[in-house]
Amino acid sequence: MKSVSFYSGLLNLNHLAEKFAGWLFLPGMRFTDTEAWWKNTPRQTPHEGIDLLFFADRAGLRRELPPQTLVPPLWDGEVMALFDDFLGSTVVVRHPVMDGQGWRLISLYAHVRPRAGCGEQVSTGEPLAVVAAETMRGSSAPPAHLHLSLGWLAPGWPATEIRWPTLWANPGFRLIDPLALPMEAGKIQSNP
Repeated sequence: MKSVSFYSGLLNLNHLAEKFAGWLFLPGMRFTDTEAWWKNTPRQTPHEGIDLLFFADRAGLRRELPPQTLVPPLWDGEVMALFDDFLGSTVVVRHPVMDGQGWRLISLYAHVRPRAGCGEQVSTGEPLAVVAAETMRGSSAPPAHLHLSLGWLAPGWPATEIRWPTLWANPGFRLIDPLALPMEAGKIQSNP
């Protein structure tokens, strides 16, 4: 399996590497945060991943990911599901990494327009999706951004059971903090 950093792949695909100094996260953008960074009310469930939108440039200024940001997969894999979300679609990728109990590593990319279909093989450094540029004016929906989630899927658990409203309560899926793991699949450890 190729070992290209997701973050460097994202920056390189979008010609941001020379400008980039680091990600910026508002309260509510990180894994398990209970705030909603785009409105003044709390989330109904803890955040299932991270939201990538703001970064600091080398001059220390806050920037946003550009419209139509290309999104590579975290690691090589296969698109196992696509479903609609409130700002676009979600792409679910199954990776060839398993924990010691047969659970399979999967990644979810939300608020995107897919560039790959179900069953397609995807590779690091290549676009899997594009951040959906749609924003819902007049609503509490956040600006266009990439939501990234990561987790372990139980053996034989159907991809059709992966849905945002029930993800925390799904017995066939264990969420992982995307920022707590090295971005090389060979170094991933399961934390049940």
